[in-house]
Amino acid sequence: MSREDVRDLIDLDPSRFDEREYAALSWVRATLTDRDGAPAEVRERFEAAFGERDRGYVVAAMKSMYFFNLAGNTLDGWMRRILGRGDGHAESCEFNPGRPVVS
Repeated sequence: MSREDVRDLIDLDPSRFDEREYAALSWVRATLTDRDGAPAEVRERFEAAFGERDRGYVVAAMKSMYFFNLAGNTLDGWMRRILGRGDGHAESCEFNPGRPVVS
């Protein structure tokens, strides 16, 4: 992905995505970052944009990406410790949707 693509995902500007992409990305972000899950308006936009089967595909993709992200981070930490390079905590950052992490 280019830096611009990453910035678009961070900013989640609706003008940068088609309606269905924006509905799915907004729902995924809210589901993963909001303690109570996606707000009603985000959930309704997602449900209006996708049928039940397609929503299932989005959920499956989200869950598999989340799982492999966690697995990759775990394996990376193990390898750093095995190779004596520390645990990598200094390189991590906290997600802050109000502040872009890409310059």
